[in-house]
Amino acid sequence: MSQSQIFGVPSSVMSSKRSLRRNSAPSMDDSYFSPSSMSSSMSSSGSSSSSNMFSSMENSFQLQKSPMPSPSTSTNNAARTHQHRLNAAQEQRTYRDSCQRLINHIHSVVGICEDLKAANKDKFPIFYPLQQKPTITRSQTLDTSSSQILDAVRRSSVTQTDSLAQQLEHHRLLPHELNILSLDLKMGHSSTDLSSLESKSIANLLTDRLDQSLSHLSKLQARVADTSSKVLVTGDLNSGKSTFVNALLKREILPADQQPCTSVFCEVLDAMLNDGLEQVHAIPTVETYNRLDPNTYHVIEMRHLYKVITEDYEHYKMLKIYANDARTTQESLLHNGVVDIALIDSPGLNTDSVKTTAVFARQEEIDVVVFVVSAENHFTLSGKEFLWNAANEKTHIFIVVNRFDSIRDKDRCKRLILEQIRQLSPATYADADDLVHFVSAGNVDLEPGSRKLDAPDFARLEQRLRAFVLENRTKSKLLPAKNYLVNLLKDINVLSEANEKKSSDAYATATMELEQDLPAYQHLLRVRDRLLEQVEKVAEQAVTSVQMHAQNRLNQAVEHVGQAIGTIEYPGILLIWQYAQDIADSMVQKLLNEVRQEEQHARQETAVCLERLHSMGTEHMGTYDMAADVNKMCVKNRERRVSITVETTDFFDLVLDDKLSGAALSFGAAAMVGGRMLGFKDAVSSIWSVSNMMGNNNNLRRWVVPVVGVASVGFLVYVVSDMRSAVERKLVKKFKQAVRDTGYVEGQGHRIARESRKVLRVEGWEIQNRIQKAIENKEQKRSETEQVALVSKETAEYFASILAKSGLLLEKVEMVQTDPHLIVKEDA
Repeated sequence: MSQSQIFGVPSSVMSSKRSLRRNSAPSMDDSYFSPSSMSSSMSSSGSSSSSNMFSSMENSFQLQKSPMPSPSTSTNNAARTHQHRLNAAQEQRTYRDSCQRLINHIHSVVGICEDLKAANKDKFPIFYPLQQKPTITRSQTLDTSSSQILDAVRRSSVTQTDSLAQQLEHHRLLPHELNILSLDLKMGHSSTDLSSLESKSIANLLTDRLDQSLSHLSKLQARVADTSSKVLVTGDLNSGKSTFVNALLKREILPADQQPCTSVFCEVLDAMLNDGLEQVHAIPTVETYNRLDPNTYHVIEMRHLYKVITEDYEHYKMLKIYANDARTTQESLLHNGVVDIALIDSPGLNTDSVKTTAVFARQEEIDVVVFVVSAENHFTLSGKEFLWNAANEKTHIFIVVNRFDSIRDKDRCKRLILEQIRQLSPATYADADDLVHFVSAGNVDLEPGSRKLDAPDFARLEQRLRAFVLENRTKSKLLPAKNYLVNLLKDINVLSEANEKKSSDAYATATMELEQDLPAYQHLLRVRDRLLEQVEKVAEQAVTSVQMHAQNRLNQAVEHVGQAIGTIEYPGILLIWQYAQDIADSMVQKLLNEVRQEEQHARQETAVCLERLHSMGTEHMGTYDMAADVNKMCVKNRERRVSITVETTDFFDLVLDDKLSGAALSFGAAAMVGGRMLGFKDAVSSIWSVSNMMGNNNNLRRWVVPVVGVASVGFLVYVVSDMRSAVERKLVKKFKQAVRDTGYVEGQGHRIARESRKVLRVEGWEIQNRIQKAIENKEQKRSETEQVALVSKETAEYFASILAKSGLLLEKVEMVQTDPHLIVKEDA
């Protein structure tokens, strides 16, 4: 058959549908093993584009000389059958490797998202980059450039992805290049400007968006790790559906008869899902079925399966058959660790069951629909109606033309059936080499332990069925997961790059500010030390001067305190006591006046020093109000005075003063010398003789009384006349002694100096507080800037590490192979 005629279809028809073709593995005829075909296939794979994931294998289909294997020896048939199995195993390994890689990458992305969430909440609030002029764009988790991916998403078996896509259907104001982590604030028909929000509010919104991404990643991980897949086997009545299922399982499980026998949906699953027990669960209500709840199903023995299927048991809506696969894990169809396929055998199509089966086929849980048609009967009206209904959801239908060995004119049969397929399902027809198979399921050896190889046609059918299941699962599970990871990692890269740049700029700015501010800070420290030292020195000099001046003036006042007596009028001897009291008060008042004068002098000196200190402060810290007030000096204890008590002894002073004592001493000496010179001895003798002459006692008494009286009167007159001077002298001495004993002068000097120091210290404290406050403000600003620099540096390093991790992970995710056929061709 020439290349212009494929399956008996004119080349013009095929060329018109060539653009609709999916990727297909090369035909397993003799040309597949030829070097030229293999080289063409590999070169086509190398130049494939990501926007058309199946275009790389179209050349293989074009290079085929015939859709059916050419006649060959039994050895070649065995080799071809073995090659089909190797290809299927390779595709399964590819799919398993892609699944494992995606699961690992999802786990890594979850770690990055959790790290970002924790950092955004506790340590590094994420900066959200905003556009100057936001544009309306559509956000979605999948790449919309490929219509095939969208078709795969529509056939996805996880409703969570659909719900998330529905949530992301509306338009938003997005920052540049953000997709998954974009923020949307819609209130009614208007969108809130993100730039008007605080950074904390934006951080909270990003945390919520990261939570949504983590939840979706968890669902994607569970979805990718799920190995279960369902294949619905349907077809016309008596087309050999059960026989085909048994042939796939290499075991006679479902009853087969020349007459239609299957009257209920039968799902064949691996017995490992039922704890290794082979059982049949007859289910009255599919929605409530729970394998762990025996009340939701009835257990039927395998030997009674034929009776339940063939007879009318309308109360059972479905049978779940848990069976063991005798083949190895790699060859097993039910359980091979990569895709665990559950085969669902449906009742034969008729007018009543067409719509029911079509609705069943459109379920998202059904990955592949296998339509079995009898080569003898072709497509009936029921089959055509089913294909019309099912093709609306499942664009590609896997078609098995059974009992093909009984047809004499095989080319005509192929041509007629393919023409019907072209009219019913153009997408299936465009990929007929992979999706349309002409076999005889009844010829498959079902004997347990048999090592007989299947016919090459059936082996290729089984390989393409596995590949078709993998391909659909890839589009419905791997591609959405990969695209979501790619978009999420790109968003993380955008955020990390923006935050790393912003933090680096903030670190550079803070470092520059610290360097520029350092000289001013050091100068302020030097000014503080020098200024405070000068203030202390000037204040102490002023205080010392005030104290010395006060003590000198008060000492002089005490020495000349007697001058205060001259202003007091003497009232006479009768008021001498009052006179003495006035003298004491006048001396106290005079000294107190001197103290007040010294206080005033201290105020003046302190005011001068205070003005000097204030000018020193304003010179370095600018103008400010003077804090100290000299008028508050010496307002306490100013009435402290020296008090003396007037006593009786103060009026008598028998101790002559120094001049009088000197005169008496001089007179006694002169009398002694003169007596010797004048014959004192003789004079005394003469007086003694006179006294003897007066001799008797009566004369002595007459002389004693007058003499004593005259002497007493003279002494009294002397005392009275000297009483004024005596009281003045004694009170002055007593006052001076009281001043010395109480340390009044030193005390007043210390008090006045202390008052001056207190006022000056107030200004000194004001200067110290102001300059210390300036230093503290400077240090606080520098500390804040240093903290900004430290946090900015840590933030930049953190986001740089996130950027490196996400970038490397993005490369790994993009390298994940999601087209198993491409790898099969490359490895071949």
